[in-house]
Amino acid sequence: MEGSPCGYRKTVEHEELPADVAAVTAEFLGTIDELAPGLVDGLYLRGSLGYGEYFPGQSDVDFTAVLSERPDDAATGALAAAHAAVHAKYPMPHFSGFHLIAADLARPPQDCPPVPVMFEGTFTRAAREYDMNPVSWHELASRAVVVRGAALSETQVWTDDAALRAFSHANLGSYWAQWAARLAEYPVEAEQPWVAGWCVLGVSRLHHLLATGSMTSKSGAGRYALTAFEPRWRPIVTEALRVRERPEQPSAYLGRPDERGRDVAAFTAMVVESRLAFGPG
Repeated sequence: MEGSPCGYRKTVEHEELPADVAAVTAEFLGTIDELAPGLVDGLYLRGSLGYGEYFPGQSDVDFTAVLSERPDDAATGALAAAHAAVHAKYPMPHFSGFHLIAADLARPPQDCPPVPVMFEGTFTRAAREYDMNPVSWHELASRAVVVRGAALSETQVWTDDAALRAFSHANLGSYWAQWAARLAEYPVEAEQPWVAGWCVLGVSRLHHLLATGSMTSKSGAGRYALTAFEPRWRPIVTEALRVRERPEQPSAYLGRPDERGRDVAAFTAMVVESRLAFGPG
């Protein structure tokens, strides 16, 4: 089951983007073009937007900027200044991503050198932790929203289905296993609505990929989880979708946050454990 069909599988005009996304990307491009003309050849959006999903107040704007050359200190400083200006004017939604050159996308993400990264308002001059993984490369190859630059294709971006699967399997057994342990240790944190959206949909995305061989969005993962798992899990999956898509609507767990926390913790642990049925990746 895939996510919603993407409406932006082409170069877009800013007026075709959600208003806040258009404002943030226009501010970034306008500022960096003024500070460092010709530096940014391409700007591509990943994540929710690539699946035709965007929920104001919930979705971030995840980007990949393709630069004309490896940035020196002056160019990196210009990127830092541009992002500072964007964040000052538009602190939300988060405009988070990494800046690399075209050659980096043609090889596996683990071969990419440290690059400038902007993550939730913090700029790092050289890093490689944030989203530089097979999921991002596959999204860029097949679902990139092109704000500036040539359309990307699998001939320009490295992809490997086996590596994508192995990464997803390992991610369930590391990052999400840590979350499962954390939820068990801190039940009050597990009760928070945002945790339901983050954990339930996050682990369901990876299970979807391992079970079907294809990627999906967070909302697509929730719809998949409604039928992929036993009926006892439907209330917490429905709650996770509400948190993401309809946060203004009342929760079915109203007055029972402790029960929501227990269900989030149990569901997350169950899906983490289920990875064993899929082998090592």
